[in-house]
Amino acid sequence: MSGKKAAEKAGQAKGTEAEDIVEAYLVEQYRPFAVNDIVQNLHNCMTKTNAVKALESLVKQNRITCKMFGKIAIYVCNEQVLVNQEEGCWEEVSFEALMQLREELIRIEKDKNEGVAQLQMILKAPSNAEISELMEARKQEIHEIELGLRDLQLHWKPEYAQTVNRIKEYEKKIGKEISARKKMWTSALTLIEEALAVKNLDEFLEDIGVEKVD
Repeated sequence: MSGKKAAEKAGQAKGTEAEDIVEAYLVEQYRPFAVNDIVQNLHNCMTKTNAVKALESLVKQNRITCKMFGKIAIYVCNEQVLVNQEEGCWEEVSFEALMQLREELIRIEKDKNEGVAQLQMILKAPSNAEISELMEARKQEIHEIELGLRDLQLHWKPEYAQTVNRIKEYEKKIGKEISARKKMWTSALTLIEEALAVKNLDEFLEDIGVEKVD
């Protein structure tokens, strides 16, 4: 059959044929599906429109069950009596039980992903040997700092204190000067904004090549 003829055949199941296909699929899978999943899993042997019609007809005939979850319709075959061949007993599985199992599966999958993430973090963490090496390196750094402090104390001279005090005084003066210049700059900007009726001061400063000072 040519590709063109195969394309024409695709998605042609409808009416009772589509109903039988959908019902057989739901019974075989025995799990809930949305209409899009059904069409996709049946490899587009029918259009979505025909699938919806088949599902609605099957529901009216009480051949399958439909449950609404918000605005999404979920379809599943009617409850079946399943045989436990190993124990030879009978067990009924309801739609609600299937949904609970599905939710439990989602929770298990989430727990698994969290466990994998934690495992990856553990694998990325340094080993005991690496931690020991890091601790030794830090101890060596601390020891060198302590030696530097001791050397500074041993060779400390009174003039060093005077130098430190002068540096502190310079820092205070520089801080005051910066504050004063910031006030002058703010006043100048206010004057420019009012005198020239500038709507957007930032854009104006950028246009004239002046950087804004915080």
